[in-house]
Amino acid sequence: MSVQEIQSQLTKLTPEEQAGVARFRESLREAQSPEFARELAQGHREMNAGRKISETELARLLAAHRATPRARDSRHA
Repeated sequence: MSVQEIQSQLTKLTPEEQAGVARFRESLREAQSPEFARELAQGHREMNAGRKISETELARLLAAHRATPRARDSRHA
């Protein structure tokens, strides 16, 4: 599917659906960032060293991470 086809389909979505797509795209951008890769590597090092957390603590950390405003990267604007 081409970018033009995707854009055409996006215009047919409701505002709520478009917002969901925007959130998904932002999560992809964040997941592909060097900062995320560093954080993930650090987490792996800590786990390998024996530091583990509960599922509840993980959910709290993820919620806090999502709530933190991110500076916009001009390359992706």
